[in-house]
Amino acid sequence: MKKIFLALCIAVAAFTSCQSFIEEWQPVFTFGNPGSDAEFKLYTEAELASVGFKGSFITIGELKAMYKSGGIELLTPDIWIKGQVISTDRTGNIYRELYIQDETGGIDVKIGKSSLYSEFSLGQWVYVYCTGLTLGAYNGMPQLGMEPDNTSTNEYETSYIDVQAIIDQHVFKGAKAAPVAPMAVKESDITAALSKGYTGELWGKLVTISGLKYDNQIFALVYPNPSMDHKSGNPENRVFLSDAGTWGINTWALSKPTYISLIQNGSFDTAQVGSGATRYGPITGRPIDYLAAGRVLDSFGPDADLTYKEIMVKYAVANYVSHYFTLGKTSVQVRTSGYSKFADEKLDERIAGGSSVSITGILSIYSGSAQLSLVDEPSVSVKVE
Repeated sequence: MKKIFLALCIAVAAFTSCQSFIEEWQPVFTFGNPGSDAEFKLYTEAELASVGFKGSFITIGELKAMYKSGGIELLTPDIWIKGQVISTDRTGNIYRELYIQDETGGIDVKIGKSSLYSEFSLGQWVYVYCTGLTLGAYNGMPQLGMEPDNTSTNEYETSYIDVQAIIDQHVFKGAKAAPVAPMAVKESDITAALSKGYTGELWGKLVTISGLKYDNQIFALVYPNPSMDHKSGNPENRVFLSDAGTWGINTWALSKPTYISLIQNGSFDTAQVGSGATRYGPITGRPIDYLAAGRVLDSFGPDADLTYKEIMVKYAVANYVSHYFTLGKTSVQVRTSGYSKFADEKLDERIAGGSSVSITGILSIYSGSAQLSLVDEPSVSVKVE
């Protein structure tokens, strides 16, 4: 049914001159220059009835409590949530996602558009009509989007809401307000949230964590050829930089040029191709070498005679990096996208030297661990204490 709905929405975009379609998919918004308030209708709660939807509001915490493993399409009853915007994609570290929070928690609304900062300002109220959307998770983190696309490379329980007609049926802009003040979080708060898993109320909230110490260790997963299958079932196309140390990485993330430079200068030479207990050998070897040793690595085609280093350079892209920090006995990852504006910004030398830091960002859960995503530049978000 949802695929039929999606097709109809695409038809709406193609035939907006047809009045019957326009009436069927009211309200229809007209978008002009990014950033102009005049382009967007700002609703109050009372005005939502005017768009023809009924139902009642529940808290984000109550929405999370409805989650079932594997994701669940929210059909009945008519459900709404509301929250204030705490994310921005202006710096590029958060992309095609909108985080909103209320007093009970936060959630990632997967709006598949870029430049969302031009439509949603920090602190602005947003109303989300959840019925017809899918409530899912990615490695434990609550997400609200469409049903999964079920492609061979998809590992998500939800997919992006990326058709404008569907976005307009589910996401309504409310009044602008002052940006949300980050919540001061202690180690005990994090451990309590971790014990609750998916329903932990801290996940998706804007927080400040003080007293963090750099662990001089990073986590990064790179795919030698990103266009090939690279799920956990394809270990021949996965290289982990996570066994120990920082692998020569002293920036928040890796832009494409920095990634290539570190490959070529030998920083990653001892990194092993493989995943989990399946290891083939270092990236200085060739797929054909590991194939000759009895491995099934013939999927690289004509690239099988190249070293993995050469393959990684040939298909290089920017890469995220998670830097490990500790708060007491609790580990906190700080994740930064290779496409963020500050990807190549170096960590303050005092951080690696052992100084305590205070970091502000959106707190999420990732495979049972706490993870922070910076909303603003490190110069704003990361303070040496």
